[in-house]
Amino acid sequence: MKKVGLLAVLAAGALAIAGCGKTAKTIDAEALAGRLVEEIAYEDTLELVDEDTVSMSMTVPEGVSSIMYMGSGSTAEEVGVFTAPDKETAAETMEEVKVFLDDQADAFEDYIPEETKRVGNAVLEQKENYVILCVSGDPDAAKEIIEEAFQ
Repeated sequence: MKKVGLLAVLAAGALAIAGCGKTAKTIDAEALAGRLVEEIAYEDTLELVDEDTVSMSMTVPEGVSSIMYMGSGSTAEEVGVFTAPDKETAAETMEEVKVFLDDQADAFEDYIPEETKRVGNAVLEQKENYVILCVSGDPDAAKEIIEEAFQ
């Protein structure tokens, strides 16, 4: 009887450990960024910028790849999808993007004050190893597109 109980406990433990090994969902970051740019209406024209340009605007942790679309500067509109090697680095990236958004809000406060509301309504989410940023006039649409990408 003790052996059967021990086997049941071991089996339950093995199942619990197996459940912890869930693999992170992989998405097409470029496709997600493209959908955010194409399916949401923007006042500005967003252009894809290279990673060097991104690194001039914000600190991106080592090993993180970025796809970012930025406007002309006449609005705060932008889209970014950052792919980190792990959740911890994604969390660091999230913090850096928050600093970037704070800087944007400060800059637009003096330059174009009405844009600070758009920055304040930015969609910024960490989903597993990804950080997604969308500054637009339609945060609900952005949230919906992001959710669809991770289903």
